[in-house]
Amino acid sequence: MGIFSLSSRMFRGLFLVILVGLLATAALVACGSEQEPTAVPPAAGVSDAGSPAANSQPEPASPSIAEPAAEPATNTVTGTATGTAAEPAATPQPVATPLVVGPSQTRTDRVAARPGTATGAGGQAPVTGLVYTDIGPDTTWGDVFESLSEEEQSCIRNEVGDEMLGVLWEEPFNLETPPALDIDAMMGCVSDEVAAEIALAEMSLQVGGLSDEEAVCMRMLMAEIPIQLLIGAEAAEPTPETALLQMSYGLGLLNCLPRLAEGSFAGTPQEGGGGGSLFDDPSLLWSFTTGGWVLTAPAVVDGVVYAGSDDYSLYALDAATGDQIWSFATDDVIRSTPTVVDDRVFFGSNDNHLYALDAATGAELWKYDTGEWVQYSPSVSHGAVYLATQGDAGQKVVALDAETGASKWVADVAAPVEPDYTPIATGGQVYVAGSTYGEFYALDAATGETVWQAEVGGYVESAPTALDGVVYLTVVNRAYAFDEATGEVIWEVNTEEFPARDFPALVVDGVYFLAPSDKVYALNADTGDELWSYEPFMLSTAPVVADGVLFGASELAEYIFALDTATGEELWTESTEDLAAHSLQVADGMLYGQLDNGYLFANDAALGWQAWGTDIGGFSDVKNYTVADGVVYFGGVGNEVRAHVGPEG
Repeated sequence: MGIFSLSSRMFRGLFLVILVGLLATAALVACGSEQEPTAVPPAAGVSDAGSPAANSQPEPASPSIAEPAAEPATNTVTGTATGTAAEPAATPQPVATPLVVGPSQTRTDRVAARPGTATGAGGQAPVTGLVYTDIGPDTTWGDVFESLSEEEQSCIRNEVGDEMLGVLWEEPFNLETPPALDIDAMMGCVSDEVAAEIALAEMSLQVGGLSDEEAVCMRMLMAEIPIQLLIGAEAAEPTPETALLQMSYGLGLLNCLPRLAEGSFAGTPQEGGGGGSLFDDPSLLWSFTTGGWVLTAPAVVDGVVYAGSDDYSLYALDAATGDQIWSFATDDVIRSTPTVVDDRVFFGSNDNHLYALDAATGAELWKYDTGEWVQYSPSVSHGAVYLATQGDAGQKVVALDAETGASKWVADVAAPVEPDYTPIATGGQVYVAGSTYGEFYALDAATGETVWQAEVGGYVESAPTALDGVVYLTVVNRAYAFDEATGEVIWEVNTEEFPARDFPALVVDGVYFLAPSDKVYALNADTGDELWSYEPFMLSTAPVVADGVLFGASELAEYIFALDTATGEELWTESTEDLAAHSLQVADGMLYGQLDNGYLFANDAALGWQAWGTDIGGFSDVKNYTVADGVVYFGGVGNEVRAHVGPEG
């Protein structure tokens, strides 16, 4: 992205890496050229000693999963495992004032005049237009657009279109996560002056502000380097001249902003206090350190975050500050996302127990021996907890009183006893997969008696959906619709496609969305008739539907996509760059997901462009994040629970 990759993106922890790359590129191009280029001296004040070391190694783009944490040193049976919460990060104070739409302040800096403006003596005259200090954190694309000349506005309107402009109008203005448009083409519509001011605004916001001297230095540097050259730098084939100009620009940045070479600048304080560093994430609200990995999504209820850790403890944290409210220790790792109902917290541990705690104090109310690891989110409904257990009498489905833990009933149904399996309670029935091939049961939620049993074409490994008197179920490559009262098969669809996926039955607005293999099908929920299909080359995760749009992720083609649920029309696609996406969720107009290198992302659900992202530190094949009230809560292999302001926060 040319000047914007050299000015904006480097400030997200990549400045030195890019500069080393420029130096290497310049050296290679210069050495490989038959013509001796005229050397471009580095900017004044930069010596060889101030340049990055020639053997500096860039940091890897993708994090690797860390080694497991050592056994916690605390006494894990006391219920008081320790952790420290960081003070909430101070909200960054904007250095720039918000853009004022209308006549701008006048300046006489060394920049090219706007097209169409008159020049005075010497060709330099006061220029009225966009100034970098006009752009602040609250500035929108609409603000910037209205500050441009009519000629520039007309050009951008032709490039972008009125429909896109309408969508962008209230979007925060930035070049890090450009919406679904060609930024280079759009920037080609504005004057060099405006392009330079936008670049300065990006720098100012990301380095904590520019002093007057730094701004003057940067303007002079940009005046020496053709902006058009930098805008097209990524696409253009490098020459000795262009490579050396880029190297000179990089060294000039160090001259104008020597604090970059020191690896720090005024930023948001993070855990442990002190100033920020080049690698700080300004979206971080707080982090809380545990004694082990945090590999499953926390639950966030009534201003409290409940998160289990591999240090054997469940933590209750203040959602606003990260302060610990209480902790409770079990005898093994916790990979269960808690269920919070009626001021009680239900969760499982790999110590083969299901626990119920008081949500306010963390006091144990009861626990139940399941005979197997518990890594699911417990199913709680109508005052009962439903689960499958492995006892002396074999595999059973039981209902426990949610208040006391006492047994309400034991069903004579053999269900699979697996770490991540739980019966599904909805309405007045409990739906259970049989432990043998082809069995599917509906039990009375009050008594445990079998209401009906169905024979299906495979092991049941996904959750059903009960809706309007119909129970929908996906089994391998088949979709079923059962009468909720009788279990009679209303319709069945067999795609005969393999390999197949057992994603939960997804039924929205009268449409059953089936994604068994290389295709996504939209079926009429009443009849099973196909409405449309789309081929994404195998999904990597279950699709989700929100506001008339289906979102999915291709495992083989490695992209995320959005489809119109009525027609199957592709609305947008976005590459995930050789990575598969998992655990999709739509919240606050954003599509969230995890990549299989441990990166958590949020893309604009309407347009597809990435609005936010951060590293979890390693990949887990289960959902590891929760979005609540504009804040993203998650854990990772870094032994932390973290809270970040989401893209709309």
